[in-house]
Amino acid sequence: MARDPLPPGSRLAISIEALHKRRGGRVRHSIARVGNGEGTAARDRSAALVGAAVVVLVALADVLLMASAVLVPLLVLGPLLTAVRGDARTTLLVALLAFVAALLLGLADNNFFGTDHLTEMAAVAGGGVLAAAAGRVRERFEHAVGAAEELLRRERLARRRSEVLARAGRLLEAPPDPEEMLQRVVELAVPDLAALCIADLLTPEGRLEGAATHAADPAAADALRELRERFPLDPDGLHPSVVAARTGRPALVPALTAEQLSSFAAGPEHLELMLNLRYSSAVVAPLIARGRTLGILSFLRFSGEAAYDEGDLEIAGEIARRAALALDNARLFADLARTEGQLEAILGNLGEAVTVQDDERLVYANQAAADLFGTSTPQELLTTSQDELAHRFMALDEAGEPLDPERYPERLALAGGHPDPLLVRNVVRATGEERWLVTKATPVLDEQGAATLAVTVFEDVTQVRRAERQQRFLSDASKLVSSSLDVAATLEKVAWAVVPELADWCRVDVAGEQGVPMQGAVAHVDERGRDLLLRLRAMHPQDDQSTIARVMQSGEPLVFPEVDEEVMHRYSDDDEHFALLRDIGTRSAVMVPMTAGDTVLGVITVATAASERRLGDEELGILEELGRRAGIAVENARVYAARSHIATTLQRSLLPPRLPAVPGMTIAARFRAAGEGSEVGGDFYDLFPVEGGWMVIIGDVTGKGPEAAAITSLARYTMRTAAMYERSPAAVLDRLNRALEGDPDRRRLCTAICARVEPDGNLPGGARVTLACGGHPPPFLVSPGRPPRPLGASGPLLGAFSGGDWSQDDLTMRPGEAIVLYTDGVTDTRGSQERFGQDRLAAVLEETAGRDADEIAGRVDEALRAFQEGPQRDDVALLVLRATGER
Repeated sequence: MARDPLPPGSRLAISIEALHKRRGGRVRHSIARVGNGEGTAARDRSAALVGAAVVVLVALADVLLMASAVLVPLLVLGPLLTAVRGDARTTLLVALLAFVAALLLGLADNNFFGTDHLTEMAAVAGGGVLAAAAGRVRERFEHAVGAAEELLRRERLARRRSEVLARAGRLLEAPPDPEEMLQRVVELAVPDLAALCIADLLTPEGRLEGAATHAADPAAADALRELRERFPLDPDGLHPSVVAARTGRPALVPALTAEQLSSFAAGPEHLELMLNLRYSSAVVAPLIARGRTLGILSFLRFSGEAAYDEGDLEIAGEIARRAALALDNARLFADLARTEGQLEAILGNLGEAVTVQDDERLVYANQAAADLFGTSTPQELLTTSQDELAHRFMALDEAGEPLDPERYPERLALAGGHPDPLLVRNVVRATGEERWLVTKATPVLDEQGAATLAVTVFEDVTQVRRAERQQRFLSDASKLVSSSLDVAATLEKVAWAVVPELADWCRVDVAGEQGVPMQGAVAHVDERGRDLLLRLRAMHPQDDQSTIARVMQSGEPLVFPEVDEEVMHRYSDDDEHFALLRDIGTRSAVMVPMTAGDTVLGVITVATAASERRLGDEELGILEELGRRAGIAVENARVYAARSHIATTLQRSLLPPRLPAVPGMTIAARFRAAGEGSEVGGDFYDLFPVEGGWMVIIGDVTGKGPEAAAITSLARYTMRTAAMYERSPAAVLDRLNRALEGDPDRRRLCTAICARVEPDGNLPGGARVTLACGGHPPPFLVSPGRPPRPLGASGPLLGAFSGGDWSQDDLTMRPGEAIVLYTDGVTDTRGSQERFGQDRLAAVLEETAGRDADEIAGRVDEALRAFQEGPQRDDVALLVLRATGER
């Protein structure tokens, strides 16, 4: 908060502002030293005046009485009297004056340099020297006495400071309640440091509120507390407390006058109270902790008591510092206690089980955790050993295998990790009850980042899991229809949809050429089993007489509830084949067709092995539905692949297969199609030779898909054909416009630029460029050392009107210059909040001035990819021509 200007008439305001403009009390010490110096000088002047007056009086008496023998020696009284109060230098000056007077009196007495005169002068001189010596001795004595008194004062101050600070140090042991702690603070200061002590707290709005007050007279404290409640201090006022709150610095007011009290009184009653209590001196110190001002501590003394000094200010500041620390700690403790109570209430009523443990034992558990682990109360759970708890339950993974304790999330969290949630199949040994738990653990780190505790949450998902097991396959099959349009990825998803939830392994075969089965994907619960399946496929390739082929031909499933050695012998060709089947260890198997409508696309084979599970009618129904949905997904992927191949081929046909080599120029292009791979865009560009030069075209047809591709092809080849007969780029655009308007049923808008590039005979290595623009974004001319500038005036859109006028621009390309042509997909690229735009494109081009064409194109493409947010919305086409200066 900025301080308001202080009224020049307020001495209190001036003194407070002066205090806060200087650090460490240097102004106050300087004033004290100046005051002491001025007092000493005044005393020396007074002593000199007295001594000089005595010398003058004695001299006048000698002149009047003509008694030099008696009066002249009395001149020494002047320096002797000066030595009593003045310093040695002042005494010497007065002694010199006495000696001069004695010398001059010899002339007045007609005894100049006579024996008596010389004796008198010697007496005065000797007396002056003795007086100066006495003054010097007195000065040293007074200095020694002053030093001793200062040392004694400092010792008393230090002892007093130690006693007060010792009591202040116990503030840190005060009760954690902030209000009670503040009351102890103000009671500490009375009566040793203050007759009245006030602790004000700073509110979030910047106002001071009296939190605690204590005085030697309880009635005074009560009266002030009541007035503070009725008349709060003005945050922008001149009261020392609010000034200290604004600046964050302590203030010392040694003497308080009625005028000063009136300047910062909150009202007439407040002023009356201060005058009645006879405020005489004050110290205010801010309560600052962790860089924040918490409030103000004010110390006041009444009339008749010693004024506050620098030592008191230092003690007050130290008390405020310790009080602020204690107050901050009390607030933090209160907040912590309140938060702990809220947290305990939340966790106690939480439906999920929550535990907290260290490396050796549980340190916290809620009631839900006690219920989960079979104890009546959380305390009983905490006193149960870890080994006993582990013995009560069997922990299995999703596949039913024993779970390694090292995989427990709480173990990983205590090791400092951040484990992912783990699904655990929990079986109560005593009852055989099966429960599914999602276990989540989070580490609690100390200051060094080491994990000291692990907070674990157990979510019981048994009911959900049981229902999920019945619906999983149909749900996964539905996802297969839309999750991927890649054939290989879809087959992999089919295989892993049943492993390990329903079976131990799965194999998917698809119909190859002439209907012969071909293995498409394999999934197994362990890597060794997958390798055995792959060896089986390599050893025994399918033919049209195999079991899989028969299912593929008939479209009927096969179920093998029990696969024993007899069955294995029946379906094996030789001993090696039989041995491999036995190593795979199949116990039960089902083969279902994978269909799309009436067409069988393949066969899904699922089997169990080590899990000893048996597959029956329930699993058969689920697998048949899986086969139907998987077949649709595979067919969709195949159709998409075919369409993508067609679209890619068509898109490539709309662009030149490769850019030709143009003498004296380097050419570079970039093209990125937007949308799905099966869509064809409308952007195109071309570069081809014409008589006497080269023709460059770039354009954009509205829309996407086959119709846009047809118009794109029409536009490109119309312009190529027109360029064979027309030298003028504007005439080429006119031919294209007439071609587009000639078919009203398929009429589409198109933008394009046509440019003719010829060698410049007047500029070696340069080129002449003539270009015309039909509603297309203007190209840029990029020159080294100059900002890029747009070229050409935009003419009418092509295909929009039956006629049009397309103007032409002529320019000369100098060696090192480049022309950058682009479609609106460049400038319309969307970032997080705005389009890429022409200004940003110009800035990128300015950075690339003088570089090779491919470097320019690559830098623009990099900038677009870095700027783009989300999917690409439009095709991006970029064509760069740079004059190299070579022929």
